[in-house]
Amino acid sequence: MEEKTASTLFEEFKDDVSSYIRDTVQLSKLEAFEKIGVGSSVIAYSLILMFFALFALATLFVTLGFYLAELLQSTWQGFGIVSAATILIVIILLFAKKSLTKFFTNRVIEFLMEDKNKNK
Repeated sequence: MEEKTASTLFEEFKDDVSSYIRDTVQLSKLEAFEKIGVGSSVIAYSLILMFFALFALATLFVTLGFYLAELLQSTWQGFGIVSAATILIVIILLFAKKSLTKFFTNRVIEFLMEDKNKNK
């Protein structure tokens, strides 16, 4: 068995540490790409779902407007009530902005900090 000099051992150690750092950076990149990919797919799915939910809600509001118009014998009153209810919902959402943004921020942070082994 041959004796290794201090400089040879130092070079091997330097190569091992360099390889470890390079592999750690590569692993971090891959984990980030995975999180971005999953996050992007969740966002795309949510946008599609929100589009159809918005379409269904708009159809529901028009239907409700026509129903109230028929019930009240006045088109402008029926659609006025629906519009007032919609504006009330928007005002409530504006007042709840801070708590809603905090909730969604916490959900995103939880998603990003989630351990991938926890799901398995």
